[in-house]
Amino acid sequence: MSVIYRPVEKHEQQQAIDLWYIVFKPPPGYFERYFNKEASPRYQEGDTLGAWINEKLVSAVHIRRLNIRSRDDNTEYLCGAISNVATFEEHRKHGYSRNLLQMAITKMEQSNEFDISTLTTGVPTHYSALGWESISLPSPISIHWNYFSSSCDSNQWNSVNNISSSNYQLLLDIHSNKPRTYQYNRSPVNVFQYWTGWTWKRDNAIIYSLQDAQQGYVVITHPDNVDNINVSEWRALNVDAERKLLKAAANEIHRRHSQIKIIRFHTAPQYMSLEELEQWAGAVTVSKNDRTMIRNIRLSHEILEKIKAAYLSGHATFWQGDYF
Repeated sequence: MSVIYRPVEKHEQQQAIDLWYIVFKPPPGYFERYFNKEASPRYQEGDTLGAWINEKLVSAVHIRRLNIRSRDDNTEYLCGAISNVATFEEHRKHGYSRNLLQMAITKMEQSNEFDISTLTTGVPTHYSALGWESISLPSPISIHWNYFSSSCDSNQWNSVNNISSSNYQLLLDIHSNKPRTYQYNRSPVNVFQYWTGWTWKRDNAIIYSLQDAQQGYVVITHPDNVDNINVSEWRALNVDAERKLLKAAANEIHRRHSQIKIIRFHTAPQYMSLEELEQWAGAVTVSKNDRTMIRNIRLSHEILEKIKAAYLSGHATFWQGDYF
């Protein structure tokens, strides 16, 4: 069979969407966002690469353009986030996706635009052979919570389904103005709504926010599922606000499921060290997530090592709404 490797053109985008739905089987509305100009305003023609047999798309790789912002100097690095690597089952084990990934690398290297590439995978060996390196993220963090307050106010928690556009703008402002060492730039607000908001809604999340001098927010996903409930994201102005948010989340989880004594957080705190967290909240257990990988495109060795160190320590993280 003759295989043709080339970018997916605009009139062929639905073929890519159909392929991804068949392979990954996500909820409706998931893959259309990759070509939606409001959801993905940085998308450019040629960012989706395909392998074609007899004019049928049998394998595809997507490069999503995301900006990673540095808190230290506000510099942004263009990240080629590799996503939707998929091949129809009957066409697997012929090297199609690997050839497409090599095309993606060449595209990013020759463009003089991309600085770095990231991806998330359950099969790291497929990507390590092409230069991506696993980052062992501290995720999740489990805390055997010392003290639950019986005076917590459940009315302060709201379903994300009730978040208005102005609320989303406030959450985006807090996320952007109180950043970790490195984080994705989620602006403008429609991007925040299409990706982070979509993930929160999928997970039936609830949210608690501080809107006084101590701005911040914290999110609990799967609040009614005792086996999967977790504190998935938070952002705070300072350590006092962070403690207030994490304590509110722990109390709300315990209020809903009184049998829960161990609270799961997506990652390490924004301000407290793990030692300080343990002294304040209770015994801490750190798990490792090795599914995230990174590949240098044109960064200096010094900057690359700073980014890797930030993620390894938990001072930077990929939130659930950041996965692509």
